[in-house]
Amino acid sequence: MMTNLIEEAQRALIIGAHPDDSEFSCGGTIAKLGQQGWDVTYVVCTNGNKGSHDPAITAYRLSEIREAEQRAAAAVLGVQRIIFLRYNDGELEPTPALRAEMALYIRYFKPNALFTHDPWKHYMLHPDHRAVGFAVIEGAVSARDHLYMPGLGQIGLTVWRPQALYLWAAEQPDYTEDISATLELKLAALREHHSQIDHVEGWEQRVRQRAREQGQAAGYEAGEAFKKISL
Repeated sequence: MMTNLIEEAQRALIIGAHPDDSEFSCGGTIAKLGQQGWDVTYVVCTNGNKGSHDPAITAYRLSEIREAEQRAAAAVLGVQRIIFLRYNDGELEPTPALRAEMALYIRYFKPNALFTHDPWKHYMLHPDHRAVGFAVIEGAVSARDHLYMPGLGQIGLTVWRPQALYLWAAEQPDYTEDISATLELKLAALREHHSQIDHVEGWEQRVRQRAREQGQAAGYEAGEAFKKISL
């Protein structure tokens, strides 16, 4: 498995379907980038307003809670800014409009590294994960070629090509980031998502075990594995 540390401080754009997706999937990598001086931006596509088994909570209240939790978690990791798109949980589709929105953020923030869901993962149950993954991948194509969305170029949002796309929870990972030194920060960030994990027994042990397994496969104490696509 190829492993290459991300060292030079640049810009990263992390696009997840729900609050907590980014922390679970690449929180250790995000913390590491922050420590290395990277400018890190989150785009959170939905408000997570379906993510509860509590019959007493409303979708409106849950969305407020989860946005606050996301802000707190991102602060732990050193994320500079969060863009909340606030689409309803479970209703995303990889439409041309969503693809164009992803392309706009890629052109605007000009990330060197772009992170999102692997939409090709077998047996991926949540439709939002697939939708966001496809929208980001297709948006990256629209962002890099000038004949897509020419109006953006006319207002100064010129083409941008990230150096690499990193797909988390990948079906066929080929890149592992060493998070041995930032695993505890990842866990600290996850603990801010109280509505999602406080009632889940053993979640921390499972996160540690997964990091250990992914890291040891590449020779690290702890790691996060991705499919890396050079753009």
